[in-house]
Amino acid sequence: MSYPAGQPPFLYPSQAMMNVMTLKPHYPPETAEALTGIQLVCMHLFLWHPRRDSENSEDPLFGPYISTLPREFDGHPLTWVVRSKHQNTTCQDDHPLQWLPPSVLSALDCLHRRFTDDWHKVRSIMIQPPMSARVRDRTADVNNAKAVMDFLWAWLNVNTRCIYYRLKSSKSDPDNFTLCPVLDFANHNSHMSNMHPGPTNADIWNSAPVPSIGEGLRFFACDDARIRQDDDIMLTYGRHANKTLFVEYGFVGDPHEVGTPVCGEVDVQDILEESIYLDQGRSCAIKDRLAAEGYWGDCVLFATPDSAQVSWPLIAALRLHHLMGTATEIGNDIQLWRDVIAGRRERISDDNERSCRESILHVCEVVIGRAQRVLQMNTGQSLEQQYVRSLWAEELSVARALKESVHRGDVF
Repeated sequence: MSYPAGQPPFLYPSQAMMNVMTLKPHYPPETAEALTGIQLVCMHLFLWHPRRDSENSEDPLFGPYISTLPREFDGHPLTWVVRSKHQNTTCQDDHPLQWLPPSVLSALDCLHRRFTDDWHKVRSIMIQPPMSARVRDRTADVNNAKAVMDFLWAWLNVNTRCIYYRLKSSKSDPDNFTLCPVLDFANHNSHMSNMHPGPTNADIWNSAPVPSIGEGLRFFACDDARIRQDDDIMLTYGRHANKTLFVEYGFVGDPHEVGTPVCGEVDVQDILEESIYLDQGRSCAIKDRLAAEGYWGDCVLFATPDSAQVSWPLIAALRLHHLMGTATEIGNDIQLWRDVIAGRRERISDDNERSCRESILHVCEVVIGRAQRVLQMNTGQSLEQQYVRSLWAEELSVARALKESVHRGDVF
């Protein structure tokens, strides 16, 4: 059997998918309204987690589907973090967490905060009536480390397997997602896919779906692909940097060989604060001004095979940094900076622009130096250590590409 381009090999009825709208009728209204869609689905998975690895889920709604989900996420970096924090385990010097780039650790810390916030909210709901009685029937205790790990299993299943599915009137509503049986077996490919979702009426008319649980999903063979028997089903999660793939999903894309064209990014906020904003008084003044104007954070270097650039917040921060010079207070020259970031003026001055480019080169050198040191030291052959090397190789390639861009005189 094969599916020609443009044909729908997969049709998913709305009732077969697990999301906020298919679960809401099965929980007390006050419980469903108190939780986000992510939290509600995670709580449902937590309550109907298979009791033993050899057993299936007893959930009368989605038991067969839950039974097909991965039983563990030992290789996911969030699991390493949660174990170290909630089970009081110490990471040895050769543990992958000790070798990750600072930008990856920062993103992983943000992911851990999201998980912790969701766990605290769901736990607070489960220990109170009306959910407390139902919880006692399903689990002995929600206050121990095992409960945290069981919720982590639920949370990672949602975070790594959910797809966009229009359920709300606003297309950006965070509850617009679903878990979709069978589609879980599709693999990610950053360069190509042989299947894509078709638009629903809610997408076409930009409105909430009718009925409320949605219209189901249709997936079509891509125009340039023909899906044949025994072919892998490939989806693309988007052109993400390996940092995002690793932190969110627990894997990296194709290994990056140093010197090859790369699509990637490096968050350099730590370098900016440690090696450029050395004076505490100046740092506070600059940070306060950037935060007030909406430009604090998101200081990123990024590259594609065609170009390398810096994020606008980074260049805005460097321009303000060099405008202030050695001053500890913002002077009247701040209007020059505001005119530049508002597009009313091309640059503050030639000297300011030259200093910014020198600072970018300095940041690149720091990234290159620490990446080379780790790549020379980390020679392990485990899958996790290969991931670590790929993450550092990507940062090295991005920094080198941006350094060449600066020397070419590319405009930022």
